[in-house]
Amino acid sequence: MQILIRGLRRNVTEAMLHDMLAQHAPVNAVEIVREGDPERPWAWVDLSIDRFMAWRLMRQLDRQCFAGGRMHWYIPVHQEPVDAADGAKRLP
Repeated sequence: MQILIRGLRRNVTEAMLHDMLAQHAPVNAVEIVREGDPERPWAWVDLSIDRFMAWRLMRQLDRQCFAGGRMHWYIPVHQEPVDAADGAKRLP
């Protein structure tokens, strides 16, 4: 499940974000985007969870402070359903 996280600060690294998120869910990838305003980067995070767990995590971690910034979580709705157990896309 792809998650967009905004509200990060300049000093945040992929490893820092990965380590924090790994406490809550399996992390496939973290990409921090610094183009635009390098003082306020944002991140694409790929978590190996289903949409229901993603919503639970969003309710838990959205607006929480992390490394001096307040995270804002967004779950793009255009994603295909994925079975969290094996990562396989489900057929409609």
